[in-house]
Amino acid sequence: MASADLITGLDILHAVQSDCSEAENVSGEYGSDVKRYVRQAYWRLLGWAPWPWALSPTPGVITTAAKQSVSVSTISAASPAVVTLSATITASQAGAKFYVEGNQSVYRITAHTGGTENLTLDAPYVELETSGSAVIFQDEYTTPGSVLKIWDPLFVRGSWYGEIRIIDKKLFEQRYGRGSWSLGFGPIEAACEVAPSAYSASDNGILRKLRLAPWSEDALNIEYDYAVFHNLDFSGSGDADTPRIPREHRSVLVHLAAYELFVNKDDSKADQAMTKAVQQIGTMIDLYIPNRGGQFHVQAKHSAALGCT
Repeated sequence: MASADLITGLDILHAVQSDCSEAENVSGEYGSDVKRYVRQAYWRLLGWAPWPWALSPTPGVITTAAKQSVSVSTISAASPAVVTLSATITASQAGAKFYVEGNQSVYRITAHTGGTENLTLDAPYVELETSGSAVIFQDEYTTPGSVLKIWDPLFVRGSWYGEIRIIDKKLFEQRYGRGSWSLGFGPIEAACEVAPSAYSASDNGILRKLRLAPWSEDALNIEYDYAVFHNLDFSGSGDADTPRIPREHRSVLVHLAAYELFVNKDDSKADQAMTKAVQQIGTMIDLYIPNRGGQFHVQAKHSAALGCT
């Protein structure tokens, strides 16, 4: 099937079945497998590089919470500990972090009902200071379910020098700690992705979460480019089955999905399908990501795991 004929996800599914000498239908033998392979190839390609046609037309925005200075009346010896503040806080502080001034050990706030003065911490409180001035801050933020992949770097809106690099979690924690002690606030330098706290019922995906360091004492708007999550329903029409990929490049999904089906069938044509996909993705990188041209490679022993050096 020519690239010009690959309009919908259903067209791609049928092309994969045809290339692999299978009957063209959704529910027949390998039908469910091919749908899974096409979706897998589609999502992998959308998140493979910052393709201009895969990005959201408007950036995502994280609005940081300003530092809150509070006064603590008591902290219980319960497990987990309960902090009683001298005044109520209107908005729920669940998910934020807490420490008493003069003590660098940070606790997570696991529960708080807005309009009350009691904060439930994530562990027994073992510090000496159990009253006085304290700080509540937030350094972790969840992104919407529409975010498939966030692209480095992030930018502080209104700041010429506000670039925030996304780095590996291990390196992040070596530089800034695990967020379990109050490194202190300042210009945000880096971000890393941490375990999600929630899942999206609408697309059965995760709600990605970023940790920032150092944490900011001010409310800031932080922008980021991201690849938009999009599913294919194989209905054969409409937005829900039209890949967010230029029509002339949709055949790469056929080659990537055919590779998976050939492997499933223990067919030697798998390598040929992957070679076609590699060549086409390399061409796409040269066209749309010129600064990464010539860096494309395929990891050994796992050809479907595409990467860049």
